Amino acid sequence: MNTDLILREHLAIERTRLANETTLLAYIRTGLYFLVAGSTLGQIVETTFWSIAGTPLIVVGILIMVAGVIRFLLIKKSIVMSRKNIGHSSAEFIRTVRGNNDLTPD
Repeated sequence: MNTDLILREHLAIERTRLANETTLLAYIRTGLYFLVAGSTLGQIVETTFWSIAGTPLIVVGILIMVAGVIRFLLIKKSIVMSRKNIGHSSAEFIRTVRGNNDLTPD
């Protein structure tokens, strides 16, 4: 088996893992923005609207963070499963991915 291909597969999975972590942090950051907005706007702007709108903003912030964690865990599980298949790709699959549909070997 081509060791360069195996190394590229390892590096691709590592990039995917890092992108997954970055996405989780983006979900958490967005959720925290909603939490802060919901908890402070009702106190800074003393109107009935912002007092009522604060609670849904807090709930949305928590839901965004929970959705981010769930998505992170699902993608992480998928990454772990794909890591098991490194180096076991058939020559036909590799030719198809590269766009070489002819039957000549590489």
